[in-house]
Amino acid sequence: MEFIEGLYLVTTTVLAGASATLVAFAVAAYRSSGRTAMAYLAVGFGLVVIAAVGTPAVAFRTEFENAEALLLINTGLLAASMALVAGSLVVYEPGTQEFVIPESELSRLRDR
Repeated sequence: MEFIEGLYLVTTTVLAGASATLVAFAVAAYRSSGRTAMAYLAVGFGLVVIAAVGTPAVAFRTEFENAEALLLINTGLLAASMALVAGSLVVYEPGTQEFVIPESELSRLRDR
């Protein structure tokens, strides 16, 4: 294994581990609070874990053939995960009178 491949595996392991930890926190928060935002976070960070583990697994199995497709799938998973994380900030929470981000702040951001 070349140095760059080893470095790739190390950084991927750190990313997957940190994301898996965030998934566990979000799941625990969802179970204790029932907040929809925590479910969005759990799924969003779960997609990061899938991207972080799946991309190198496929890359090494295929000897990095068709790298463009791997990058496209990886970026797609990461984009979907970030959309879910962002969505967790604006999702309406049942039993509350406002969004996670207050309506006044959303209006201010829209007016920019």
